[in-house]
Amino acid sequence: MFTLHRFFKEKGHRLTRSQNRLLEYILSHDEESIFLNIEGLARKVNVSEATVVRLAKALGYKGFPQFQKELRLLFKNKLTTTSRLQKTVKKVTTEGDVLIKILQTDIHNIEETLKQIPPTEFRQFVRAIDSVERIVIVGLRSAYSLAIFLGIALEFLQKNVWVIQPGIGDMWDRLLGLRKGELVIGISFPRYTKQTIEVLRFAKERGCKTLAITDSPVSPLAQYADHVLTARYQMDSFIESFTAPLSLTNAIVTALGIYSRKSTMRSLKELEKVWETQQIYYPTPK
Repeated sequence: MFTLHRFFKEKGHRLTRSQNRLLEYILSHDEESIFLNIEGLARKVNVSEATVVRLAKALGYKGFPQFQKELRLLFKNKLTTTSRLQKTVKKVTTEGDVLIKILQTDIHNIEETLKQIPPTEFRQFVRAIDSVERIVIVGLRSAYSLAIFLGIALEFLQKNVWVIQPGIGDMWDRLLGLRKGELVIGISFPRYTKQTIEVLRFAKERGCKTLAITDSPVSPLAQYADHVLTARYQMDSFIESFTAPLSLTNAIVTALGIYSRKSTMRSLKELEKVWETQQIYYPTPK
């Protein structure tokens, strides 16, 4: 944040008092301000809409849209794994500190995720999954864990699911079989995997329905998705936190089960019979 602050201060050393106040707000509320329009920003800081436009031009941009695009690029420039590890080491002194910090951050991520998801978009996302016969899920590298979890959960509901496995080599061969009306779900968080974005783009061009689970409405996945659900994943650590995305996935599958209650109950009863016959689980004492 210090780097961004210095960057804009160097460009805007002759700002008016109102423009300075507006810029300070943007820099201290980055994750909110990059999505606000001119009217929203003006209302938040109690300045005129003209002040918002003039600030953008004072900083050297043609207008507010160009300024906001630059903001998004800067704020999306996430920390590298190495620098995040260094940041973690500086903040904690004991294992207990780590435990408290990580769990508190996960709680915050879930709370923020709940705030940022429009109920209408969530409902449309769930119904899109319910309305198709075949679902392809792509999530690579660390996001593969989320893709696997979602795929297994959807198979519990007797959905026809293909979770793309990284490194197999036949992905594009099989994707040629995509048909219009089928559904592709892309899952990726910064730093986004290029292949996940390309799969979603390919599916969109072939007339498939597309959904994305990612961190932001301006994620590269979002431009190729019919519906987008976002989850907070920030963690002051060398690894990402998928607690909120996993919780969101739980909510999606649970809502889908409730939306198709009769077929869900039928599927789960059939599964229980198979599990018992095949002795899948360790027997519980009677």
